[in-house]
Amino acid sequence: MDITSYQEEQVGFIRKHLRGEYSLARSYWVNTLLMSMLAPTLSAIAIPLIVENFAAKYGSMSALFFIILSVFIWLWSVSGTWTSANKHVSRGGKSGWVAAARVVIVLGALAMVSQFISSFPNLKEHWRMAFGTQFGPDATFQVRSDGKTLLVRGGFNDGIAEGLLKALNKAPTVTTVVLHSPGGLIRQGKLMAKIIADRKLNTYVEQECTSACTIAFLAGRDRTGEPNAKLGFHAFRSIGVDNALSKKLDDNNLRKTYQSAGLSSSFIERIAATPHTSVWHPTQQELLSEKIFTRLSLGGETAAFVTTITTKEQLISKFKEIPAFNTLSSKYPSEFDGAINAAWAKLSAKKTDSEVLAAGRAKLTELFGRLLPIAPDALLIAFNELLYDEVSALHKANPRACVELTFPTGVSINIVALLPPALVKRELALTNEVIRDSDSQYTQHISPKETSLINARMGRLLTPEQEKVFAAKDKHSLPAETSCAAIVSYFGAINAIPKAERIRLLRFLYGPN
Repeated sequence: MDITSYQEEQVGFIRKHLRGEYSLARSYWVNTLLMSMLAPTLSAIAIPLIVENFAAKYGSMSALFFIILSVFIWLWSVSGTWTSANKHVSRGGKSGWVAAARVVIVLGALAMVSQFISSFPNLKEHWRMAFGTQFGPDATFQVRSDGKTLLVRGGFNDGIAEGLLKALNKAPTVTTVVLHSPGGLIRQGKLMAKIIADRKLNTYVEQECTSACTIAFLAGRDRTGEPNAKLGFHAFRSIGVDNALSKKLDDNNLRKTYQSAGLSSSFIERIAATPHTSVWHPTQQELLSEKIFTRLSLGGETAAFVTTITTKEQLISKFKEIPAFNTLSSKYPSEFDGAINAAWAKLSAKKTDSEVLAAGRAKLTELFGRLLPIAPDALLIAFNELLYDEVSALHKANPRACVELTFPTGVSINIVALLPPALVKRELALTNEVIRDSDSQYTQHISPKETSLINARMGRLLTPEQEKVFAAKDKHSLPAETSCAAIVSYFGAINAIPKAERIRLLRFLYGPN
């Protein structure tokens, strides 16, 4: 049989069925029941292949195509069956079968309408995806001025992996990909992960990396982020599908994806149990324990400032946004210039944000140390209370930073990123007040006799174990947890001393004695 004859036969079959020329049994059981299974069967085979290998819009296009095909096949099949039923009695058939066929067709039509109404949100989602709607804003790629960092910002939409590859090809010196995304398409997350893994790049999060973004993040060789950065996980969800079969397929995909990234079964189950409408943000310690983070960071490891601030005037403006530096610029202009020059030198050398900030803060801290002994009593007390709250917060979040804050070694530390916003706000306000209100009239001299008494009192504040910590030449050689715990206890004990005696002790501690 040639092709023309075959096509004519098929057209003849379609016409014969519509005219009701086939028996009611064949029209219903073969032409209606079996043919109605054709489109769903084909879609079950084709759509997963399309989704896995092509852009998401093609998956939605194919889903819409098979839905439309199913409707046309159903209309064709029930129309022919209804017509065949009209002829069934004249062919010698029983009228009961005619009634049964018509009832089944009507019930099927009602079910079809009900299914269409219930699935309308899914159809709408497929329609929007097929015609260009994406998850989140379009992705942007910015190679920072140090040449080592690439910021990827935006939704994990179709084309983001291709964009990453192009950006990396243009910047071969990049070693770290900074991810900032609310998530998006799982396939794009996997493609991004493959590129990052193949190139042995590091991954870093400054703000947010959620859903599909975490797949890309897990492909990094060295993985960490700002102390306040958030990684968000939740269950996978196929576009335009919400039935039980889809949930099972999505869960299998989720488990396979995260198992290949090395996550534990318990962690994966927690992800799968989080609905796609919400987000689970593990703590940084949980991320470290799960080896999602290869290490905890003190923050500021990337060079964002270098990219956004290009002149010293912009740097001055940025620093003056901080009240303490603004007060410094008017009351101690030479010290302010020194802070700006130190920060600008780091910026010009394309150093990281933490190094730029640390250079500026070092000058401020140096002046603060000279001003604190001549600050009003209330500010001295407030400062020690602040220190206690800060080391207590760092004890929970990052003990190493707690020790570095109290016994600095010069390591860059982004204290703003490490502490809760409320404490950062308190510190900036207090620093501003000390710069503004310190005056030589508050100078007090402590006699050698009182110094001896204070030293004895300070010794009684410490347990033998804590004394070992403070007596150690290198506090950083001890376990950070142990040293930080001793620091917290010490500042807490000072705050418990009666006010008058506490003020004298604090002036001794922070003075030139």
